[in-house]
Amino acid sequence: MNLLYRFLKGRRFKAINRMLRTEGTMLDIGCQDLYFYSHLKPTYEITLADYDPIGENIEKQDIQDLDYDDNSFDIVLALEVLEHVPDPIEAISELKRVAKKQLIISVPNEPWFSFWRGMTWERQHLWAITPAVLKHYLGEPSFEKVIVLKRYYLGVWNYE
Repeated sequence: MNLLYRFLKGRRFKAINRMLRTEGTMLDIGCQDLYFYSHLKPTYEITLADYDPIGENIEKQDIQDLDYDDNSFDIVLALEVLEHVPDPIEAISELKRVAKKQLIISVPNEPWFSFWRGMTWERQHLWAITPAVLKHYLGEPSFEKVIVLKRYYLGVWNYE
């Protein structure tokens, strides 16, 4: 199974990396495995944050109530996070608030994600966040795509 997850992360990284701006500060929220950090740290000044940090490089932050000023980061990444939080609408609002130039969100592509997994619900997922929900609260994305075997929805909102 680890081989499959590494493959999925690699494909997701390639899709997201093409959308990233080429410079600036970045917030990676929900970054437990540090996969993106290890690939992006040479290019960006990255702040790592998670509700339950497992490393000293990761700040403890609640995505629903971030301790950062408005427009604190040029780029904000929230990859496979919103479906895990009690109030995803508040989290979306906070992500938009701290993003200065670009907000990148990926969520499981429902209902295909559940179908792909054999019609089982991931126990850690509290919500199914659809593209329509993201568009309702963030507006139309600058770019959107269903990636990695239709497993993930990727939305990019550019603010400049």
